[in-house]
Amino acid sequence: MTLLLLRHAESEGNATGRIQGWSDHGLTDLGRQQAEAAGRHLAGSEAVALYSSTLRRARDTAEAVAGHTGLEVVDVPDLREYRFGEAQGLLWSEAAERFGLVGRDWGAGGIPGEEGTTAFRDRVQRQIGELAQRHASDVAIAVIHGGVLGAFVSRLMGLDDSEYAQIYGANCGITTLTRGMDGNTAVAGLNDVCHLRALGEIAKEPWLARE
Repeated sequence: MTLLLLRHAESEGNATGRIQGWSDHGLTDLGRQQAEAAGRHLAGSEAVALYSSTLRRARDTAEAVAGHTGLEVVDVPDLREYRFGEAQGLLWSEAAERFGLVGRDWGAGGIPGEEGTTAFRDRVQRQIGELAQRHASDVAIAVIHGGVLGAFVSRLMGLDDSEYAQIYGANCGITTLTRGMDGNTAVAGLNDVCHLRALGEIAKEPWLARE
């Protein structure tokens, strides 16, 4: 089993530092270049299926990959990002101030309409586990979101739902899941961005920037 988790390309929301959640944002010019680069790279993956979150930034990335692999995009709603409720569309700093969020307050139900960390991780673990089972003997690609990657790795590490895996997946970074020697799902590669080198320095969202 090889499941290639491709984070979507840079979106307008990423570039402006906004909380996206289930809101839809298109790709930036750089994002479209990233998606094409990922597609060219994945053309040699021998993947037999291509899945995608239904959110626009992921779906547009998947369509670029489809153009290079010849695969049809299969929509998978449960690969969507965490639902941030009323915080969606706000800057991270604006949401923190409006809802009084500090540190581990995020994901703990302090935002009206948010999904909740446990429900989100349950959803992600179930869906990725299903895809891994479906492709136990071949290769598949799934276009996901940064929060989805963090949720799955957190569960894989056995972390409590109040704890978070301290990882970062760049836009169009690829994480490879395989079957470990113990028969369980294992991370064989995390955030591979080699295919993006020709585009220059790997961009991070503004909320991650540190001077």
